[in-house]
Amino acid sequence: MAKFLTRLIPFIFCILFTVLLRAQVTSLYLAGGSWSPAASPAFAGSALYAHRVAATGTYAFTMVDAVPETVAPFLVSTNIGIGVAQKIVTIAGVPIFVPSAAGISLTGTNTGWAWTTGLGAPIQIRKTNWYCMPTIRMLKSSVSGGSGYQPILGVLIGWGQ
Repeated sequence: MAKFLTRLIPFIFCILFTVLLRAQVTSLYLAGGSWSPAASPAFAGSALYAHRVAATGTYAFTMVDAVPETVAPFLVSTNIGIGVAQKIVTIAGVPIFVPSAAGISLTGTNTGWAWTTGLGAPIQIRKTNWYCMPTIRMLKSSVSGGSGYQPILGVLIGWGQ
C-alpha cells in the first residue's frame, strides 16, 4: 500500500497543478485526509481555517490534526495549533505557502504541546468557491507516543471566499 501511495501522490499533485486554477482568497475552510507513516494506522484527518491578514500573502490560521496512535486500544492524538502562513513563491500561477503553527496536543489521558510546519498550495477549482490544497508537513507532539517527527502528506478540500 505504501508503494502505491508514493506513486499516486505525485500523480495527483501533477494533475492538480496543471488542471486547476488559483485565486486570491480572504477566508478558507478546509478538511481532508492525510497519510503519515508514523501513525498507526497511517491515515489521519486534518482541518484548517485561514484568514488573510495582509495583502502580501500572510494568513492567520488554525490547524487541527487527528492522528491515530494505536489500533488496540484505539487511541488518537488530537493536535490543535494556531499560526501564520506566508506565501513564499508562485509556481505556474499556484501560490506556495509555508505554514507554521504551535498549540496543544491531547489524547484521552495526556496533554502536551505540538507544532507543525511544511508547505501548502491552495488551488481554486474551476473558478468556483471550492478549493483543493495539497500539503506536505511535519508534525511534532510531546504526547505522540514517542513517534518523534511525523511527516504528513495530505489533501484538503473546502470552501473559500
